[in-house]
Amino acid sequence: MSEEKTEQTVDELLESVKGKYDACIVTGFDSNGHLFMSSSVSNIPFMHWALNRSIFELGLFEKQSATSEDGKTPVSVDTEASEA
Repeated sequence: MSEEKTEQTVDELLESVKGKYDACIVTGFDSNGHLFMSSSVSNIPFMHWALNRSIFELGLFEKQSATSEDGKTPVSVDTEASEA
């Protein structure tokens, strides 16, 4: 029997990572849909790099999740980029 993951509230997520990291960027949306961003680091180039790294890691996660049951990667995923 597989357990279904339930989504955490924002407060639960923030509480669960408290004290675990040396630097952090928090982004989110308020009830009006406005973007919120705060960082423990005031170095803008570092923040930019960290956000780009996060996007890269998310892309890798999506690519790994895209493998179908027959073990083949769907054609919509660029496999050549990782081989270069």
